[in-house]
Amino acid sequence: MAQGRPYQAYKNTSVQTSNQKQLVVMLYDGMHRFLDRAAQAIEEKDIEVAHSNLHKTGKILLELLSTLREDKGGEVAANLKKIYVYCYESVVIANLKKDAKKVRDIQAVLDNLREGWKSLSEKASTSKGSTLKGGIRITG
Repeated sequence: MAQGRPYQAYKNTSVQTSNQKQLVVMLYDGMHRFLDRAAQAIEEKDIEVAHSNLHKTGKILLELLSTLREDKGGEVAANLKKIYVYCYESVVIANLKKDAKKVRDIQAVLDNLREGWKSLSEKASTSKGSTLKGGIRITG
């Protein structure tokens, strides 16, 4: 078996068995990694790596934008849309200017949102399960 495949299988299973809130948290985790790599690459003057990672972040933001349900999400969805658009525009500007500080600023905004989604995900998973004797939790 080639190296890296067990990890890929684990990642695929993790994505396939996650609920929507957990998937959103995973997207935020990915953006955090990409922004971290981009900022480091800018500081090291590695323009290609910076561009690639900022481009990946932008693609995730566009995906999050395209899946917003403003008809069901109301004011929260409208506010998220504004934040995603702001972050996307900031990513484009940071990429054009190769501005590591701007990248870190975007990362701070998205990390804050990630914590909110993570909290929602954890609340949803604890409210869905039943606790058996001994503290064993069954979710479903």
